[in-house]
Amino acid sequence: MIELIAICGYLLLGLFVGFVAGAFGIGGGVVMVPSFLFLFSLHGFQPDVIPKFAIGTSLFASVLASSSGAFTHLKNKNINVSLGIITGLFAVVSSFFLSKIAIKLDARTLKIIFAFVLILVTIRLLTDQSNDDKSSQLWKFSYLFAPLLGIVVGSLSAFAGVGGGIIAVPVLHYIFKLRFKTSIGTSNLIIIFSALSAAISYILSGLELNYNHSFTLGYVYLIAAIPAGIGTLVSARWGANFTHRTNLKALKILFAVLIIAVDIKILFDVFG
Repeated sequence: MIELIAICGYLLLGLFVGFVAGAFGIGGGVVMVPSFLFLFSLHGFQPDVIPKFAIGTSLFASVLASSSGAFTHLKNKNINVSLGIITGLFAVVSSFFLSKIAIKLDARTLKIIFAFVLILVTIRLLTDQSNDDKSSQLWKFSYLFAPLLGIVVGSLSAFAGVGGGIIAVPVLHYIFKLRFKTSIGTSNLIIIFSALSAAISYILSGLELNYNHSFTLGYVYLIAAIPAGIGTLVSARWGANFTHRTNLKALKILFAVLIIAVDIKILFDVFG
C-alpha cells in the first residue's frame, strides 16, 4: 500500500517536472534531485548513497521528459536540429566519463555542487528580461563553439543530475543568437544526449557495486524512475506547447522563487 502511494506521488511529481522541463528546456533535474534527496530517505536508503540515487533516477526521468519536449518543439519548429545534435554528441562523452568521477565524490560534495548549480538557475531566471526576441541570424562561430557547450552541459549532467539547460538556453540565445523559444527547444534535444549518457554511466557504476536494495537498477530507483518518467513523458509536450503560445516572464519569476526555496533547503542540510 505504501509503495502504491509512493508510485502515485512520483507520477504527480513527474507530471509537474515534465511540464517545467518542456516549457523551460532545463531537463527537470532542478526539481527532481532535491525532491528525491528528501523522499529517498523515507525508502530506507543509506544516507551516503542517496545523492547518487537521486541524480541517477533524475537523469533517467529527464531522458523521457526531454524526448517528449523535443518532439513537440520540433513539431512547433522551435529546434535547430544540427546545432543540437553536434552539442549533444560532445555532451555524451563528457557526461559519461565525468559521471564516474561524480559517483566517487562524497554526498556532501554533491549537495554543494548542486546548490551552486541552483544559484546559477536563479540568477538566469531573475535576470532574463526577454520575451521573444529579435535574434534572427545564427552567430557565425556557433558550430565551432558547440562542442565546448556540449562539454559544459555534459559536466552538469554528470555532477548535478541536471540536463545542463540552465547553461545551454542562455548560451544558445545570447551567444549563438538563436531565438529564445528555439533555444529552449534545442536545449531539450541536447539534454536527451547528455542525460541518457550520464544515466547509463550511473546505472553501470551502481551495478558494479551490487548495492542491495529492492527495485534498483544501478543507481536508478525504479519505484521512482518509472512513474516519474511516465509523468514527464506525458506533460513535457504540454510544457512545450505552452512555450510556443505564451509569454514566460511571470512563470520564470515564480520558478525562480521555487528554486531559491529548494536551494535554501539543500544549503541548510549541508551547513545547518
